[in-house]
Amino acid sequence: MSRTSKVRKGGPAVAQAPTAAPAPASYRAPGIARRARLLQAARQLLRTHDLDRLSLADVAAKARIPKGSAYHYYGDILDVYAQLLAVIDEELLEDARRPLRSASIRCWADVVATLIRRAVRYYAADPAARQLILSAKAPPVLKLRDRNNDIQIGSVFVRHFETHFVLPARPRQAAIFYRAVEIADLMFSLSILEHGRITGEMAAEAVRAMVGYLGGYYPAVLPLRPDVGTPAGTPAGTSAGTSAGKLAKTSAREPRGASRS
Repeated sequence: MSRTSKVRKGGPAVAQAPTAAPAPASYRAPGIARRARLLQAARQLLRTHDLDRLSLADVAAKARIPKGSAYHYYGDILDVYAQLLAVIDEELLEDARRPLRSASIRCWADVVATLIRRAVRYYAADPAARQLILSAKAPPVLKLRDRNNDIQIGSVFVRHFETHFVLPARPRQAAIFYRAVEIADLMFSLSILEHGRITGEMAAEAVRAMVGYLGGYYPAVLPLRPDVGTPAGTPAGTSAGTSAGKLAKTSAREPRGASRS
C-alpha cells in the first residue's frame, strides 16, 4: 500500500507524492528468475515422472533452490502446475496462430486437419503438456483452466477459416468452435489413456469428429475468399475423410517433434 508523508519547511505541513510500496520479492528480477527455474524444473521432471508423484520439494531440488525459498514463490505443487499450464497454453495458442499455407488448403476440413496436426506435434514433443492437459490424472482445476484456453483456440480456428473462406454467420459461432475443439481434445485424451500417446489413428479420429460436428453448421464446400484464389488442382468438395486419412498416414511416418505446416 502506498504511503504519504508530510514535511515541514518553516511553514504548514506539505503532503509529498505517495511512494509506491515495494514489489513483492517473488516479482523482483531475482524472484522472477527463480520462478522461471522452478517452472523449467517441473517441466523437465514431468518428462519422466507422473504428475501425481511430484512435490514442490522435488521441483525445488531439481532447480537447486532451497525448499523454503521455493514456498516463497509457489504455494504448492498445484500452484506450480497452474503457472506451467499458463505457459503451455500460450505456446499452443502461438503455434495455432501461425499462418496456413494457402496451397495446402483446398477445403475447410484441411484447416482442421492442419491445426490438429500442429497440436499432435506439440504434444508429442512435450510430455508436460500431455500430462497437464490430456492425462486422466490432471486435477479438475487444471482442466478448467485449460477450458478457458480452448475458447481462445476456437477463436483461432474461426480466424483461419475466415482467412481462406467466406464463412457464413451463425448464432453463437464462438461456442460452436469451442465445442469442436473440446471434441478433438477428447480424442487426444482417449488416445493418451489407451496408448500413452496420440496415435496417427486417433489424430485422424479427432479430425473426423471435429469436422463431423462442424459439418452440422457449415456446408462441406465453402467459397474461397476472392483474395485467396483456388489452389491448383483443387478437386470440388474435397472430403473430411480424405483430410483425416492423409493426417493418419502423415502422423504414422513422422518422427516425434517434427515441424512442418
